[in-house]
Amino acid sequence: MIIKQPQFTNFIFSFFFYFISIDKDDVVRQRIITHIKDVNDEKPYFINRPLPMQAVVQLNAKPGESVYKLQARDPDTDHNIHYFLVRDRTGGRFEVDERTGEVRVKSYEPFMLDKEYVIYVKAEDHNGPTGDRTFQSTEEARLSIMGGKRAPQFYMPHYETTIPENQRKDSDIIEVKAKSFAERQIRYTLKTQGSAGSGTFNIEPTSGIVKLAKELDYEELRQPKTYNLIVTATEDSGGFSTSVELTIKVTDVNDNAPRFELPDYQAHNIDEDINIGTSILQVSATDQDTGKNAEIVYTVDRDDFVIDSKGIIRSNKRLDADLNNTYVFTVRATDKGDPPLTGTATVRVYTENKNDESPKFSQDVYTPNVDENAGPDTLVTTVVASDKDGDGILFGFVGGGTTSGMFTIEERTGVIRLTSGNIELDKDKYELNVTARDDGSCCRNGARTIHTSTALVVVFITDVNDNKPVFEECGSYEPKVEEGAPSGTHVITVKATDQDKGHNGQVRYSIVQQPNQKGTKFVVDEITGEVKTNKVFDREGDDGRFVSVTVKATDRGSPPLEGVCSFKVSSYEFYNHILTNVFVLF
Repeated sequence: MIIKQPQFTNFIFSFFFYFISIDKDDVVRQRIITHIKDVNDEKPYFINRPLPMQAVVQLNAKPGESVYKLQARDPDTDHNIHYFLVRDRTGGRFEVDERTGEVRVKSYEPFMLDKEYVIYVKAEDHNGPTGDRTFQSTEEARLSIMGGKRAPQFYMPHYETTIPENQRKDSDIIEVKAKSFAERQIRYTLKTQGSAGSGTFNIEPTSGIVKLAKELDYEELRQPKTYNLIVTATEDSGGFSTSVELTIKVTDVNDNAPRFELPDYQAHNIDEDINIGTSILQVSATDQDTGKNAEIVYTVDRDDFVIDSKGIIRSNKRLDADLNNTYVFTVRATDKGDPPLTGTATVRVYTENKNDESPKFSQDVYTPNVDENAGPDTLVTTVVASDKDGDGILFGFVGGGTTSGMFTIEERTGVIRLTSGNIELDKDKYELNVTARDDGSCCRNGARTIHTSTALVVVFITDVNDNKPVFEECGSYEPKVEEGAPSGTHVITVKATDQDKGHNGQVRYSIVQQPNQKGTKFVVDEITGEVKTNKVFDREGDDGRFVSVTVKATDRGSPPLEGVCSFKVSSYEFYNHILTNVFVLF
């Protein structure tokens, strides 16, 4: 693991490296410091201000008097700067101190009033490389020395600044500074070049600070975007003055939101079946700002529509007048300022309906029930259909017409009835294919595109319990039971039938108890109809040779219907029965 941490000391880069070595028993940490020393590879440069370099020399100045001080800097840490006079246009009247940079008078000869004396100087770094001295020295600099007097000098040959339009009134804009060679107090005045913008700015007379005198508005056409001013610096008492140009540019601030030409845009009679991407209408917004502050991006808050950079709104989805005949949404115009500002408008798109929807039944399959004995004109069911377009609905049967077999349908209401003629419902169910057709009344030219839907009606015929159970073979029942046979002995299996269907035709069996009969001599299985003894018969006792039995068959209809079968069961003695049969054989 290595951790690095740079430090800066006297322009020497120091990097600290920490090496951590870990074994199973010990942790060893070692610190290494690496110093990177500066290389003398930079040129010195003059820092004297203002420029160009100017000075004044008294007419009777004596040798050794200082008139100016040269100052140079070197980015390197080990510089050794020396100053030199490299060209003299004064006839040897000045000298330069190599170490201090002082420019001093050298001769006793008097100086002439208002005459300019010019020398050229430079500074060298003597610790730099010696191979090519030009890489270690400044460029030649011109020093103008005026005899006796000279006007004040501004620190800049031209002043320029930029302010936003929302700059606060009475706030400081820029400081304009001039140097007095006579070391006198300087007073500053300000005037506008031309009449435009007069009174917009003022200047403090002693500090040279220019202030905003009144509020700005970039969008105000009568206010200039650039102010060209003249600043004059005048010395007290002496009357010497000089002037400099000051340019103040006003920049736009995003202080105006985009504004639409209309607060509400409307598009009428837009067909709901237009192609996606069709142009619907165009909106327009403007921004009084400039540049990016005036560049507008449009958006809409409903995904049924899109808008391009020109404000053209197009359909983005298929429109549907049946669900929404008026689309209302907001369009936004947002500029590209920082922060951005937004203007809004309302858009209303009125759609025109088209007959583009098919009728829809309330259900795909209808399953009504009708009694088998229903008479003519009996109501079967009512089918229901609707059309989102708002069309009227006409009902019928597949294949055309309003009559199918024993059924009729009312064209406008969808009511299905049995026909008024003879009715004979001889099936368990009847299937009817019903149609719903729109009439195109929803809209213009709606009848040109008629739509139809179908549904299935299954009419189930309900059985009516109008038949009772019948023992068709009752007259042929002659069962016998052996005297002394144990209880539960099989006697006979009876059967009754019912012509009804379903529960109405399901039969259950039971024994009818005789009024004067004690106990039940027989039992019957209610499902199968098997009759069995419920006692041991005795011919010589109360039972006698013949016993009457009545079996009842009851259906499960509501109300239930029943049928009965009565027959006699003969009791026989086993030995007499055998002998009788023998005599019959012989």
